[in-house]
Amino acid sequence: MLGGPEAALDAALLRLADVLADVEADASDYCGSCYAEQDAVALSGPVGAIPSDLVSRAAFEGPDHWDDFANLYRKLTPRIMAPLVRDEFHVDEELIAERLVTAGCWSTWAEDERTAMLAVCNRWWEATLSSYPRRPEARVVLSFLATTPVPFGQWLDVWNAQPPGPADLHAVDLCLWWAGELLGGELTVGWSNTIDLTTDIKRWILEYAQPRLARVPEDPRLTEYLELLA
Repeated sequence: MLGGPEAALDAALLRLADVLADVEADASDYCGSCYAEQDAVALSGPVGAIPSDLVSRAAFEGPDHWDDFANLYRKLTPRIMAPLVRDEFHVDEELIAERLVTAGCWSTWAEDERTAMLAVCNRWWEATLSSYPRRPEARVVLSFLATTPVPFGQWLDVWNAQPPGPADLHAVDLCLWWAGELLGGELTVGWSNTIDLTTDIKRWILEYAQPRLARVPEDPRLTEYLELLA
């Protein structure tokens, strides 16, 4: 396919930036312990002119730091997502996902804005599964996607549709990383650990991922884990 998944991801990010280009936010009411007046001026100005370190600082903060938190986060979203999907943003992906929910990304944004954001999520997931090694890892991206309004099983369906190759290696990594949680019967994700994926991920591993795992050179740890999980 011309351009491939990476080009599709870049196009989705550009579309998101275009859709949110005119969003304004009033940063004049802010936490004076963490931010100075010049920070507020910069955050109220053109989004492209905001220093990258200030974007990451603001992306980390919760709604108690800004009176106009929802609009500020909406304004900053293109500056957050572009480096986040390339593992160049030094704020935890699950925290960003939670902040987006709090900012109303999936509930109060305009339809074209939500559509553009979902397109980024879809293209990010496809690009992740199509290359290995990859950062953020597939399990990290999946944790982010679990906070979207898309039924979680649909993200696993995308994985099932991938050809042999990188998606197989990602499956091995996920199994080994989450082995303890799944064997313990409690796999939760999200910054607040409130999203329970135990049943979905266990079913997926046992019913759909086995052919992928079988194509990867045998790992004694994985063999033992799958026996215990079954």
